[in-house]
Amino acid sequence: MEQNPENAAQGTPANPQNPAENPEAKVEKMFEYGYRKSNYGPDELVTDAHGNPISVVDAMLSPHAAAKAETVTPHLCYYSPRIPGNTGSAIRLCAVTGTILHLVEPLGFNLRDTKLRRAGLDYHDMAHVVLHPNFENLVESMPNSRIIAFTAHATKLYTDIEYRPTDILLFGPEPGNIPDPMDIMEGPHVAEQVRLPMRPSLRSLNLTNCASIAIYEAWRQLNFAGGE
Repeated sequence: MEQNPENAAQGTPANPQNPAENPEAKVEKMFEYGYRKSNYGPDELVTDAHGNPISVVDAMLSPHAAAKAETVTPHLCYYSPRIPGNTGSAIRLCAVTGTILHLVEPLGFNLRDTKLRRAGLDYHDMAHVVLHPNFENLVESMPNSRIIAFTAHATKLYTDIEYRPTDILLFGPEPGNIPDPMDIMEGPHVAEQVRLPMRPSLRSLNLTNCASIAIYEAWRQLNFAGGE
């Protein structure tokens, strides 16, 4: 069957609803449920179950609520985190393990930073996050918790601890070439200092990689309660 020369010259009209033929539709298709819509403003990072933007603060736990919450894993604390991608990954880690993540200011980024969306954050993820204005606020709000500091200066391995759901696993700021704030990591509020083993003369692991190893070891000791 011969093709009409006029139709061949003009080609088939593009279908604006087909992502394969319309670049804008293709981009919009990428931002489905659980992710930030492409036309949202920079402060509209978190979405509810219907994909509608909500306040980051409204989605978070208060320190009082976090202290009263019953958990199946220890709490995780990032003191003054500086890389939004690491915190985004930690939020997802805590969501899937039932862990509460405490972020202690000052932060090195705004919680509305668009880089956090790479972790696919939504309301249910942020419901595991608490923001503290300073470290004293964390200690005062969790008086019955044992703080276990993860630091390269420790001699005890992280596997030498019997973890409890009320523990707080404390990690200092990244990147690794910045010294730990020793008033925080060695203060009187710290019950134990532990480290992850590494080959000598190599840089530290990524912050959230370390936190993942620690959380899953603690959860394993607690028989993966609440998991499946």
